[in-house]
Amino acid sequence: MLALLFGVVLGGGLSAQERPLDQHALFRAVAALYNFDPGLLEAIAAVESHGDPGAVSPAGAQGLMQLMPDTARRFRVTNPFDPVDNALGAARFLDHLRRRQQGRPDSNVGLPEFLAAYNAGEGAVDKYGGVPPYPETQQYVHRVLQEYLHGSSPRRTPVGTRSGPAPRRLTTADADRRLLDQLGRLRQARADAAQAASTGASAQQVR
Repeated sequence: MLALLFGVVLGGGLSAQERPLDQHALFRAVAALYNFDPGLLEAIAAVESHGDPGAVSPAGAQGLMQLMPDTARRFRVTNPFDPVDNALGAARFLDHLRRRQQGRPDSNVGLPEFLAAYNAGEGAVDKYGGVPPYPETQQYVHRVLQEYLHGSSPRRTPVGTRSGPAPRRLTTADADRRLLDQLGRLRQARADAAQAASTGASAQQVR
């Protein structure tokens, strides 16, 4: 896995400064380390920075996953403009949010609230008992979900439906299982839509 993060994510035999970053490989590696769907990480990056590791928002968020400086320091990011460092920090933040849910099995927290916490902070979600009424955050959640469902990046098997036992830390709370179930349903819905579109296109050709 470390070879993937620090070798395969950069292609060819060029120097590190010259090699193009393979973001698909980066997100696959980071997702495997923290057991997320790489498609979800890619959707967040697409909405946050349009895949630009050098992006800086007007509010001061930095890098591929648009981490605020305090958040970057909190999750051990030393160089927010290094896409590997930034993606790992974002995954640690997301993993923190997921683990936080495990301590609140009775809370009504799903994928929209999970994304809202990434955008506006967990305190805002706690305060309003769900996605906060901030237009920016509400639009953000909608855009990430749309990108996740309809984006063009390759997807792996849904986390909640793959074969083999899931790591214990992901199955110890009902809230976390609900999140994984949502991921599986979203992935299945996208697969069904793609299959329906393919069937429709084939029928048109036959005519």
